[in-house]
Amino acid sequence: MKFRAVFTCLFGLSLGSLLFGVVIWGSLTDRGHDFTGRCESCHLSQPQAGEPGRFARSISFLCLECHNVPRDNSHPIGIVPSMPVPDGFRLDWSGKMTCVTCHDPHASAANQYLRTEARGRDFCSLCHRGLMPMQDPHLGTVSIAHSKSGVYHENAAMTQILDRVSLECLSCHDGVIASDASYKIVGEDALTYQRDGLSHPIGMDYRRATLKDRELRPVETLSPYIALYDGKVGCASCHNPYSSQHRMLTMNNSGSALCLECHIK
Repeated sequence: MKFRAVFTCLFGLSLGSLLFGVVIWGSLTDRGHDFTGRCESCHLSQPQAGEPGRFARSISFLCLECHNVPRDNSHPIGIVPSMPVPDGFRLDWSGKMTCVTCHDPHASAANQYLRTEARGRDFCSLCHRGLMPMQDPHLGTVSIAHSKSGVYHENAAMTQILDRVSLECLSCHDGVIASDASYKIVGEDALTYQRDGLSHPIGMDYRRATLKDRELRPVETLSPYIALYDGKVGCASCHNPYSSQHRMLTMNNSGSALCLECHIK
């Protein structure tokens, strides 16, 4: 009887954990956040219409409890903007940026929870107004804000080999404006980047590649430092303009650590 009671207890805990995981996962899929009946998860009290309400913790802390986004490879938060921000872009009580400055957690996941219809460089220009940070020209040309793992579809038509971010990279890395990012076409759906005797495929669908190559890790297990735009391996999969690593790698590659995030060996 004692064994049965222990088994029942463990089964109940496992089931509860599974259901909790399903709820959290459901809140992070393309269906968007589902906060129904869960206001207290973020708010100290029931928010009133038209008011943001009081948060139980720092709003960015609450976001990062579920969203695995590396802060050191993302647009900074916790700072006072040096320029005016548009109406509707909320700062915290001390005038600092948070995750919800740009994102509305109650908006549509299809629009990446952004607070306006503007996207890419147009969205950045709402604050920067064409005056992008010039201490690093990459921040002024590549309109990405985060390094994120997973599959993020931005081009529904899927008519081009490379994702938008990689195309922006190659528009400068042509050997004239910036160093030449040499590449050659491989088949109909991938390119091979070549430099200094090294090569790496870009433009390939990573999930599809894992079905053919068992030495690639599943997309669900990739580090949040690895970004796949349109589900493809691209320039931003290994590089990020916010990174302080050598060659702007998304993470330190000592001992091939970055390579081993995707490759089993």
